[in-house]
Amino acid sequence: MKIKQLVSLVSIAVVLFASCGQRQVKNDKPEQKQEQSAQVKFFNHFKTLEGKSFSGKEVFAGEGVSSWADLELVMTVRECHDTIVYIPFRVGENTSRTWMVIMENGEKLRFRHDHRHEDGTPEDLTMYGGYALDGGTPFKQIFPADEYTCNMLERICDNEWTVEFSEDLSTYSYSLKKDGNLVIQVDFDLTKPL
Repeated sequence: MKIKQLVSLVSIAVVLFASCGQRQVKNDKPEQKQEQSAQVKFFNHFKTLEGKSFSGKEVFAGEGVSSWADLELVMTVRECHDTIVYIPFRVGENTSRTWMVIMENGEKLRFRHDHRHEDGTPEDLTMYGGYALDGGTPFKQIFPADEYTCNMLERICDNEWTVEFSEDLSTYSYSLKKDGNLVIQVDFDLTKPL
């Protein structure tokens, strides 16, 4: 009788020990959170700016480029959605430009220039831009002209746009390079919404 009781106790102990061990192994594996890519982190910076406008200044204009130095420059982060951000950019009285930052497939950034006439119809040269290069950071992304842009107008096929936040998120910069040479750069002060 005592042997049967001892065998039963040992069996119960083995079952309890095994089930505790299984639970412990199961709980030892922490849930792995997928790290956001630099492009996703960059895109998310716009969410804190939604609905705000910011004054800008031309900090560089290349030789032969029409200067915007004497014009009022204003960007407005008008709308932020899960996959697209609309940023109208006013140059003086010209309200034809809207920058679009697009998140495709949850991981790849695309930058577009949407140009419209006063009546809202698209201009002939519109929706040009490109996809972000690999190797960007959460603060800086570079967009060389894509195939769509090259097919639209060959002379802008060597354009490269850079959009950048300072690491303290106090400044946003937009610049254009052509054939590797800086053409224009505008910086916006994000610390003083209009």
